[in-house]
Amino acid sequence: MKALEADANKPAEKRKAEATALKDQGNQAFKKSNYTRAVELYTQGLERLKDFVVLYTNRAQAYNKLGKFTEAMEDCRTALQLEPNNVKALVHLGKAQQGLKDYEVAVTTYKEITKIDEKYESKVAGYIAEVNLAESTAKSDMEAERLLSEGDVKATGVHEIGLGDVTDSQAALTQQLPDDQQTTQSGSGQPSQQEPTQQPPPQLQPRPDYPQRSEAIIGSISGSQNPVIVGSNEVNIIYNKLSEGPETTGLQESGTFEDLQQEIIDNYEQTATTIPAHPTLQSRNVGIEEFFIPLNLRKNISGKTKSERLVTLLKQNIFLDEAQKIILKSVDDLFNQKIVKEIKILLYGGAGTGKTTLLVKVVNSCITLSSEPLLGRFDLVLWIKLRQMQSNSVLDAIFDQILPIDTKLDKTTVQRIIDGKQSRIALLLDGLDEIPSHVLQSKEGVYRVQDILHSRVLTKSFVLVTTRPHMMEYVLEGSNPYAVVETCGFRPQDRDQYIRLNLSDDSDMGEALISHLEDNANLKEMAVIPIISQMLCLVWKNEKSLPERITKLYEKFAVVLFKRCNKDMNDDQVMLNLMPIIDDLGRVALQGLLDSRGERLMFNETEFQDCPSCLAEGCRVGFVLRETFTSGLDVKVLVTFPHKSIQEYFAACHLVKLLQQDDENNFRHQLEQIGEGNVFAMEYLLRFCCGRSMQAAGLILDHIQEMQGDEMKLQRLARLILCESGSKELATKLVRPTRVECESNADLKSLSYYLKRVTPPLKNTGFYMHVRKQDLNLFREILLMSDSMESAKMIFVHYMLSEEEKEDFSPLEKTIGVRKEERRAQLHIMFYIGEKSLFDMGPASHSFLRMQEKIMPSLSMIKVRPEEVVDVLQVLEECRFNYLYLHSINLHGQLRDVHILPAIGTLHLEKCRLVDDDVKDLISILPAGRGLIGLTLDDSAFSLDAVRALIGHLQGFPKLCRLGLHNIGLDAQLIRQVVSQGLPHLKETAEGDFRA
Repeated sequence: MKALEADANKPAEKRKAEATALKDQGNQAFKKSNYTRAVELYTQGLERLKDFVVLYTNRAQAYNKLGKFTEAMEDCRTALQLEPNNVKALVHLGKAQQGLKDYEVAVTTYKEITKIDEKYESKVAGYIAEVNLAESTAKSDMEAERLLSEGDVKATGVHEIGLGDVTDSQAALTQQLPDDQQTTQSGSGQPSQQEPTQQPPPQLQPRPDYPQRSEAIIGSISGSQNPVIVGSNEVNIIYNKLSEGPETTGLQESGTFEDLQQEIIDNYEQTATTIPAHPTLQSRNVGIEEFFIPLNLRKNISGKTKSERLVTLLKQNIFLDEAQKIILKSVDDLFNQKIVKEIKILLYGGAGTGKTTLLVKVVNSCITLSSEPLLGRFDLVLWIKLRQMQSNSVLDAIFDQILPIDTKLDKTTVQRIIDGKQSRIALLLDGLDEIPSHVLQSKEGVYRVQDILHSRVLTKSFVLVTTRPHMMEYVLEGSNPYAVVETCGFRPQDRDQYIRLNLSDDSDMGEALISHLEDNANLKEMAVIPIISQMLCLVWKNEKSLPERITKLYEKFAVVLFKRCNKDMNDDQVMLNLMPIIDDLGRVALQGLLDSRGERLMFNETEFQDCPSCLAEGCRVGFVLRETFTSGLDVKVLVTFPHKSIQEYFAACHLVKLLQQDDENNFRHQLEQIGEGNVFAMEYLLRFCCGRSMQAAGLILDHIQEMQGDEMKLQRLARLILCESGSKELATKLVRPTRVECESNADLKSLSYYLKRVTPPLKNTGFYMHVRKQDLNLFREILLMSDSMESAKMIFVHYMLSEEEKEDFSPLEKTIGVRKEERRAQLHIMFYIGEKSLFDMGPASHSFLRMQEKIMPSLSMIKVRPEEVVDVLQVLEECRFNYLYLHSINLHGQLRDVHILPAIGTLHLEKCRLVDDDVKDLISILPAGRGLIGLTLDDSAFSLDAVRALIGHLQGFPKLCRLGLHNIGLDAQLIRQVVSQGLPHLKETAEGDFRA
C-alpha cells in the first residue's frame, strides 16, 4: 500500500511512460533469450507502476524460462487478483505448475481458460495433452533410471512422441491472443500491451490442435545410447535420449522441429528487418516496417481471365478478349484463401516493381506478427532466393540460405519435418526469372524447383513464386491451378509517399519532384516502378532535372553514383575513368545474359580476373556487389549486380562499344544469340543498346523483323526500340501493322513516336488502347495525327475510371472532341467501372449524354454492388450504349427495378446469379424491335421453359447475331435444339455460344 501511495506522488503519465519503456526493454531482452535481464527490467517497471498487469505476466513468463516456477506462480496469482479473467496469467500459471510436476493442478488451471471463452477449447486440449505427456514421460524416465541402476538396460525414456505433434501450446496462445485480452481491468487506465515475443514466434510453431498420430509405436531398445524409433503413417522419426529439463525437446544431435523454427526466425531477424534505402548502396538500409510502401496488386479473375467484348464496325462486328482483374487491398490478401482461392500464387511484374521487397515484408511479418492470414495458416515460412541457388534442391537452399553453418539439424530431419507438415508450410520462391538456367534444368535434387511449381512434390504446401512476365508460361504449364497476381508498382499516392521518404532530408525537394512528375506524364508513369522512383530521386537530388528516355536515366544514374564516390573529379575525368569500368563490367554482364545454358545473374570473382581493378572500383561505387554465401560446408564469395536491369544496361554499353570499335561482325554474332525464345526477356538490353547507338538500333530492328513468333509482341518491341533510339529514319524498318495494341503509357508513347515518323501514313489499321486519365494528353496527341488516325479501321479505347480520386470526365470529352465528326464512327470507348472506381453519377450522366452525341460509348461493370448497377442504369436511362457488360454481380431480383434499358447493341450478363424469375424481368426491360445484336447470359441457372420463353422473345430482334448460353444448368443438346428451332440463323460455334 505504501508503494502505491508513493506511486501516486509521481505524475501518472510519467510513471506510465517509464514503466512502458522498461517493459519494452524487457521484451527485447526476452527476445534475445536473456531472461535474467528481462526479469530485472520487468521488476524495475513494477517499481514504477505496481498495477501494470502485463509486467506480472511477462515476468512470470521469464521466470518459467529460468525454471523459477514458484516465483512465476506468485506473479500469475498477483495478475489474476488484478485481472481475474487474464487468460495469459492462467497459461503461465499452468506452465509453472507443470514445471513443478503438479500435473493434476495444472490441468485444472488450464480448464479455467475455457470457462472464460470457449474459443480456446482446442488450444486448452493441446495444453492438457502436453501435461499428460509430461507426466507419462516422467514416469518413463523414473522406470528407465531404475533399470539403469539395476545394471540391466532394457528401455529409455521418451520425452516426446511425433515430431511437432505436441508443442509448447502456451507460447502459441500467449502470442495469438487478441489485443483486447491484454487490457487491464483494474481501473488503472493502462492501454493494451503486448507480452514479450516468444522464441520461436507462434506462426513458426505447430498448432496445439495438430492431429496426433494414433498409430505411432514406441520401440524399446536395449542400450542407453540407442535411439527410440517412432513410426507413423507418413514418416519415421528417430529420437535420441533427451537431456533433463522441462524445456528440453527433440534431438541433441539431429535437432527438432522447434530447433528448425528457431533457426529460421534467427535468420529472418538478420535478413528480413531492413531493406536497401538506395538501389545500389546496399549498406544504407532502413527498417522494412517504417519504409515499406504498399504495392498495387491486381489478381486475375479466376477461371475467367478473359472476357469477350463485341464492338460494331461499319461493315462487321469484332469480338475482343481482355483479362479482368480485381485489386488486392493489402499484402495479407495474398494469404487469404477466401480471396485468392488457390494455395499456389504466381506473382509477376516487370523489372524493379517491388516483388522481392514485398517478400521481405511477408517474411518480416513472421517476426512482427503483423500478418494475421500468414500467422493463422503456417508453422514454417521458407524464403528461398532462387538467384542464389547452386543446385536444383530447395532442401539444399534451406541449408545454404537460411540455416546457420553450425545448425543442429541434418537434411534427413528437415526433409522429414517438411514432408510431415506440408499443409502448414509456406514456400516463398523469389525470382524464378533469375534462377540460373542450368540449375532449373537439372534433373537432380530434393524438392526440385520445377517439381514444386508443377505440383509433383509438396502438393499440399502453399507456394508463392515471383517472376518477370516472360517466365509465367513456364509456371502455368503444370496442371495445378495458380492464382495469378500482378504487381504494378505503386499507386500514385503511394509513389508520392515513397518519394517523400527517399528525400526526407529535404521535404521541399521531395514536393518539387512530385510537382515535376505531375506535369510530365511519361516520367510520372515510370515513377510508379519502385527502382525507377529511387533512381529519379537520386538523379533529382544531384541534377535538379530528369531525362525521359530510360537509357538516359540509367546513364545519369551511373554518372551520379560515380561522382558521389569521386567528388574531386571534373566531368571529363569522370567520363574518362567511368567508361572503362562500365565496359569491363559489361563484358561479364553480357556473357551472363547470353550464356548458352541460360542467363546468369551471379558470377565468380574469377570471371573478372582480367579486370580486378574494375571489380574493386565497381564494388566501391556500388555498380556490383560481393556477396558471401554458404553452400553446404563451403563459403563462397560471388559477384552480382544490384538489379537485373543494371546488369542489362552495363551489358548494352559493352555491346555498343563493339560497334564503336568497328567490330560489327562480333556485334552481329552476339545478336544472333537472341532469338524468338529469349527476345522478350532481353527487352531492356535491346532498348539500352538502341538508346546508346543509332547504328545498333538499325541492326537490332533488322534482326527483330526476321524473327518468327508473336507478331503483335514483336511489333510492340520494335516500336519501343525505335522510340528509345530517337531516330527519325529508322521507322521505315518496322513492319506496317494492321493491328496495334497499347497496354501501358510506354506503349502509347512509342506509338505516338512511330506515327509521327511513319511514311506513308498507315491505312485501315485497328488500334486497341488502354487509357487512363493521366494518359489523356498522350492519347489526344495520337488522335491528332490525322494522316494515320483518320484512315484507321477502328480505334477501341478501354478507359479505366480512377480509383484514387473522383473521375472528372471533362478532359475526356475534350479529347473526344478533337476527332473530326466524320471520323468518329471508328472511335469506340469502353468505360470500365470497378468496385473501387470513384465518380459522381450526376456529372457522369451529363458527360455520357454529351459524349453520345459524338460517339456511342460502352460500359463495363465488374464486382460492384447490385444497387449501384441499378442506380447507374436508371441515371443513364436516356443514354445509348454500344455494349453493356456486367460481370460477377448478384442481379437476382434486381432487374425488375431497372427501367426499360436504353438502346443497347450488346448486353452481356455473366455470373450474375440469374434464375427463371429473372428471365421474365429481363424480357420486360428488353422490348422487342430494338437494335439488340448480342446477348450473353453465361453462368446462370435456367429451366428449359425459361430458355424457350427467352428464345421466343428474341425472335423479335432481327439484328441478333450472337447468343451466349454457356453453363446455365441444362444439357447442351437441349439448349442446342431450342435455339436451332427458335433462332435457326444462329449456329453453335462452341458449347453454348451461338453466332450468325
